[in-house]
This record gives sequence, structure tokens and C-alpha cells, in this order.
Amino acid sequence: LHSPWFTTLLLLFMIFNAAVNANKRGKVIKNGLGISFAAILSGSVVTLSVLLFSGAIQYQPEQVVPVSGMIIGNSMVALGLSYKQLAANFKLKRDEVETKLALGADILPSSIDIIRDAIRTGMIPTIDSAKTLGIVALPGMMTGLILGGTAPVEAIKYQIMVTFMLLSTTAISSFIACYLAYRGFFNERKQVVYLK
Repeated sequence: LHSPWFTTLLLLFMIFNAAVNANKRGKVIKNGLGISFAAILSGSVVTLSVLLFSGAIQYQPEQVVPVSGMIIGNSMVALGLSYKQLAANFKLKRDEVETKLALGADILPSSIDIIRDAIRTGMIPTIDSAKTLGIVALPGMMTGLILGGTAPVEAIKYQIMVTFMLLSTTAISSFIACYLAYRGFFNERKQVVYLK
């Protein structure tokens, strides 16, 4: 069970599961499962690499799996919200996008406001929880460490690390997912596809 290969396979299974769930929220997203998997994998790898190379955690299941669970879970929620907002905005702002296309803009400049709004929407829960950290609700990890006998200052350091870790992961995952997904709202002739 302490094998790095087992840990890696477990992480890939967790990421795949999260991608499947995120994809359920974005049924109108073309290749949603692949995009979700790539986005969550990228966000998780970048964040975990920083934590591992900085020495904050070791690549052992008892350390990597709980931290990865928080990372992957937050990415999944962020992607679900981003997909929902992306689809809603393409439906709502179809005329605006088509006007930009008619005036000669390419698909990315025509969609940039929609993409940015979707990324922002995906990050709202993480940003809100970071803003009210320790004021509105005591975070679970910090409380657990304190109850487990860890010094409060150490527990707070870990919670700050976790907060920045979650912010970076949701930002990376939402960014990648939205920039990969927006193309699915256009056909090969650069026309906005009809959304029911």
C-alpha cells in the first residue's frame, strides 16, 4: 500500500471520478469528460508538485491522499460551476457573440468575456471561503489538528497552506477547462451552435 505506483493509481482514479462528476454538470460541453480530466489532472499535478518539492508533504498515501482529495474535490466543484455558467452565457449572449463574429472577430475574442465570467464563477466558493477563513467558520483541517494535539500556530500554518493550495488548483483547473471547452460552442465554420 505504500508503493508510489499504488498512490499514483489511486490519485488517477480519484481524478477520473471527479472528471465524470464534473462532466455531469456540463452535458452540453463537447468532450467534457476529456476536458475535465485534463483540467483536474493539470491543476492537481501543479499544486501537488509545489507541495512535494517544497517539502510541505511527502509522497506517501497517508499525506498525499487526503491533500489530493481536497484539491480534486474543489476542482470538481469549480468545473461544474464553470461549465454551467459557460453554457448559460453562450445561450444568453449568443447575439452578442454572433455580432462580434460578423464584425470580423475570431472565436476567442468573441467569447473572452463569457470565458472570464465562467472562470470567475467557478472560483467563487473557494474565494468566499478564503475570505471568511477563521471568522465565519473554523476550517476542518485546522480544527482537527488542534483537537489532535498539534500546536495552534502549526495548525494555522497548515490551514493557510491548504487555502492557497485550493485557490491555485481551482484557478488552474477552471482556466484550462474553460479555454478548452469554449471551442465546443462553435462549429467548423465558426458559427455559434444552437443550445436547447
